[in-house]
Amino acid sequence: MTFKLLDKIDVADGATTRRIALYEGDLTALPPEQRADILIVSAFPDDYSPKTTTLIGALQGRGLSVAELAANKLYDLRATSAFWLSRPLGPAFDGMNIGQVACFETHELGAPPAVVGDLFRGLFPFLDDRKSQTVAMPVLATGNQGWPPDVMLRSILDAASNWLARGLAISELKIVESRPDRAAELAAAMADFKAKSAANVVQEPEAASFDVFLSFAKADAEAADCAKAALQTRADAKRVFDYRIAIDKGKSWQEELDRAISSSRSVVTILSPNYFASPECAKS
Repeated sequence: MTFKLLDKIDVADGATTRRIALYEGDLTALPPEQRADILIVSAFPDDYSPKTTTLIGALQGRGLSVAELAANKLYDLRATSAFWLSRPLGPAFDGMNIGQVACFETHELGAPPAVVGDLFRGLFPFLDDRKSQTVAMPVLATGNQGWPPDVMLRSILDAASNWLARGLAISELKIVESRPDRAAELAAAMADFKAKSAANVVQEPEAASFDVFLSFAKADAEAADCAKAALQTRADAKRVFDYRIAIDKGKSWQEELDRAISSSRSVVTILSPNYFASPECAKS
C-alpha cells in the first residue's frame, strides 16, 4: 500500500513550522521516507492481545510484539501522561522504519478524547528539537475501544495543534488510516476542523475574564467549594474560574487553563498535601 497524503495542518511555534498530516497508508509497512521516530498505538489497560483487527495484531504479524515491549518498557508514564514508551527497537526491526513504540492507555485518567492532550505533553522530554523527528499514529482508541473516529480525530488535532504551537519538537505528526472508506471520512472531519479553526482566528473572540483563578487539587473539592463561596461574597471576586465547570470535556485543558490564567486578575491556590501530590496541579 502506498502512502497518500490526504490533508495537512501547518502549526507555527514562532521559530519553526511543524506539520500535522493525515495519510492513507499502512503503519506496519512504513516506507523509508515516512520513517517514524515514535509509533503510537493504543490499548486497553495492560491488554496487548494481538487481535487480527487491531494495529497491535498487525504489528505482531510483522514480528513485533507490543506485549514483549510492555514487559521491558523504558518509561511508564501512564499515571500522569497516559502512555508508556518502549526501548529503541534496534537493528532487528530496521525494515519497519520505526524507532520506538509508545502505547496510549488512559487507565483512571479519563476518557481518551479528554486525555489525549496528556499524551502530547508527556512526549516533551523524549523529543529533541535539534533533530527532525516524526511521530506516527492511527486515530487512537477507535478500534476495539469503540470511540467514534471523528470525535477522536478532532481531539487529537486540537491537542496536537496546541502542543506543537508550544514547541513540542515534532516536525511531522502522521495520522494514518489504512481503510480507504474511513480515510475519506477522516479527511472530511479534518477539513471541517480546519475550517472552524480558521473561523475562530478570523473572529478573534474575546477571552473570558475572571476575577480569580482558583487552583486546587481534585481531592480538595469540598474546600474549593467553600473558598469559592467565600470569594464570591466579595465585590471584587464574583467571577471565579473553576475548571470543573469552565472546561468542557474533550477541549485542550492546557489551552483553556492558559487562557483563564492570563485573563484572571488574581490567583488563589489551596495549598495542601493533596495539591503537592497532584500531577494535574503540577501541570497547571
